[in-house]
Amino acid sequence: MSVKDASPSLSTPTTPPTPDGPASSAAKAVELIAQQYRDAIAALQEIMPLLKYDSRQTRRIAASAKFAPGLIEPTIAMVTSSSLAKERNLFNVYDGEFALELRSQVMPLFLQLASIAADGLFTIDSKAAISSVQALQTQKWAQHASKQPDGAELHPYVGEMDRSVKKVLNRRKGSTSVPTPTPAPTPSELPPGAKGLMAPRPAAAKTAEPESVADLFDKALDDVTKK
Repeated sequence: MSVKDASPSLSTPTTPPTPDGPASSAAKAVELIAQQYRDAIAALQEIMPLLKYDSRQTRRIAASAKFAPGLIEPTIAMVTSSSLAKERNLFNVYDGEFALELRSQVMPLFLQLASIAADGLFTIDSKAAISSVQALQTQKWAQHASKQPDGAELHPYVGEMDRSVKKVLNRRKGSTSVPTPTPAPTPSELPPGAKGLMAPRPAAAKTAEPESVADLFDKALDDVTKK
């Protein structure tokens, strides 16, 4: 059955991307990017054994860690100077110094990685939003063109796009709350005396351009859904 004969109730016809077409080229470009990130993540995971993040414990652990600078340094001084403290052997000097150095030298790098991850997710959403604007504008044109005498071949595509938009809108209506994104870490979160790279620019500087994209999206969405 040809595309022209397809019923609007059927799923959108799909055609494999041509080897040299834009879709295929984009997929190959992103695969190269993804592989580089996979390699980088694998390399990072080999540097130091990491504990699995536990959301149930993070607040208590963070609160406990705040005592570290004021407690560990004088404890090291005491157990390395006092013979009585040495005999008790209650404190591991190496582990204590290692913990302090991690906070000073490595923690800023993890904060920067977290900021990079936030930037990456924001970039991906922004690119998806820009293409969504173009898709909605195309949908608006297709809604009109499909009603013309020669527009039958557009029916299944328009039907699928309309259903997709309605599905997302229904999800919005059914949601009772909108999750608040976790802000990227800022230099103020670094421990005292931290060394190394600082977390980059504040998050507020990132929002100007996507707000414009969001405005365009809202207008395009209104155009395709209004009666």
